[in-house]
Amino acid sequence: MSWEVVDYKFKKIIDKLPIQCKKKYAVFKYIVQAAGLDGVINSPGFHLERLKGKLQRYHSIRLNIAYRVIFEVNDQVKIIDIYEISKHKYED
Repeated sequence: MSWEVVDYKFKKIIDKLPIQCKKKYAVFKYIVQAAGLDGVINSPGFHLERLKGKLQRYHSIRLNIAYRVIFEVNDQVKIIDIYEISKHKYED
């Protein structure tokens, strides 16, 4: 059974991303569908990280320095559920 990325709520946001971010997101989806989160871990350039605080059950990847994707991983049913695609807010 292959992995699935649940992102149907974000189609409009994805369409408005800069072209480079759209391409990287498409690569992210392809890697996840083929190899799950392990594939992303082994692919350089995504800067996969587990989040902290109120978002501690989520992970994130960077599409570029400004945009990131926040998602939840469900290993049991092999689903990556997208929580947010947005400009990253850097905190001091």
